[in-house]
Amino acid sequence: MLQFRMHRLSSDTPSPEQLGEAIAGAERRSHVRHVTMLRVAVLYAAQGKELCVVKNISAGGLSARVYRSFAVGEPVEVELRSDERIAGIVQWVRDFEIGIGFPEQIDVEAVLTSRWVTEDGRRQRLPRIEIECRCRLRVGSRFYLASLADISQGGAKLQTHRPFQGSGEAILTLPDLGSLEGDVRWSQGNKVGLAFNERLPFELLVRWIQERRHSQCPDGAELTSGHDVGPGIRSLS
Repeated sequence: MLQFRMHRLSSDTPSPEQLGEAIAGAERRSHVRHVTMLRVAVLYAAQGKELCVVKNISAGGLSARVYRSFAVGEPVEVELRSDERIAGIVQWVRDFEIGIGFPEQIDVEAVLTSRWVTEDGRRQRLPRIEIECRCRLRVGSRFYLASLADISQGGAKLQTHRPFQGSGEAILTLPDLGSLEGDVRWSQGNKVGLAFNERLPFELLVRWIQERRHSQCPDGAELTSGHDVGPGIRSLS
């Protein structure tokens, strides 16, 4: 005869509801281990600071689209959240995409739910990329030849070739990028800080930086206006 023995459930046995919550939590944790996305971050390397597009991220690393060459084994730092850099090593390179491994695992969920450095609403917090290029600045009726020091999607810093005087509305003309309308936010001697009226599209900015770094900045003759290519942006012909 078959005998059935009843076992009393202990108080530690999870209920069906608790099991469901645990499974859902495990699925969420598994999902955030490898998340596909397209978000802009800042990449620091020996050659300087760069913008990149993070394509996917996990606790142990990420892959990103970059706009210059990197080598396997190259140490880098990635700034996802403001003033918080994550050290890593380039693990693989495929055309303009790289894989970065983190020596210590990160909290992916916390990273995903926080505001990234490139998403800060304050223009002065947008990442600035250092690049040297000749440019022209117009403030009121005054024109200045100048040298670009750095640029971001929201503004630029430059140094004029003669003492700067002026405030208010300004137009910055850059070769191959065009005339950018904005305002003078600060000035100190020959140094001037500008805020653009329209935020530069990311792809447009990084491609321009990439091209400028591969060629010398022309002067004079190319600093003439051309046809419109977007709000507040004019291409040079």
